[in-house]
Amino acid sequence: MTDIATPEFLKELQSLYPATAKYVDGDWFLAAAVAFSSSNCPEAVPRVLRYTLDDLDKLSVTSYEDRKLLVRKMRDGIFKSGMLSGCPKVHEPYSDSTRSNEEDAAVGQAYFNSTFGDSATKIQSVLRSIYPDLEHFTMSIGCGRHFATISAMIANATLSRLEWHLTRAVDYGATVEEVRAVREIALRIAIKAGVPLKIEVPNI
Repeated sequence: MTDIATPEFLKELQSLYPATAKYVDGDWFLAAAVAFSSSNCPEAVPRVLRYTLDDLDKLSVTSYEDRKLLVRKMRDGIFKSGMLSGCPKVHEPYSDSTRSNEEDAAVGQAYFNSTFGDSATKIQSVLRSIYPDLEHFTMSIGCGRHFATISAMIANATLSRLEWHLTRAVDYGATVEEVRAVREIALRIAIKAGVPLKIEVPNI
């Protein structure tokens, strides 16, 4: 396949995401990396990383911690997308580096409860009975912010629950503008990668 992750295309994708006070606070690169990976273009992921790190280096004020956070956001997003698009293609959740493991687990538990409602306790018990690590993975890693999920669902053309995830991303603190940008980034990558989108991609 022709290389679609050109600097020009990456710049176009970056321009879709709202400006943030700090470069690493944006999530365009997370959305792009997940969408490329889920569209079966994993060779594009390191190009996204190189592009973003080069961008970061051009700023007058940056730090080693910024670079670590950027890499961690991409890594965690791609890891989460593996549950939706398959680990062979990859190396939510997006995880805030300022949160402890316990705080991450609490966020995951809240998301799991809101997703499964009255049946959450029963489902969690089944996960625990199958294999305790499966429960831990689902609660602390698999449940989190929706940007990785949104990107992976569009790139996989699995759109039946996408509208719900778009709305939930806003419920969990993302702005409508950010969610629309993540959707558009993933959509443009999916189209370039030749993903067959047989129905209209929902929007918020």
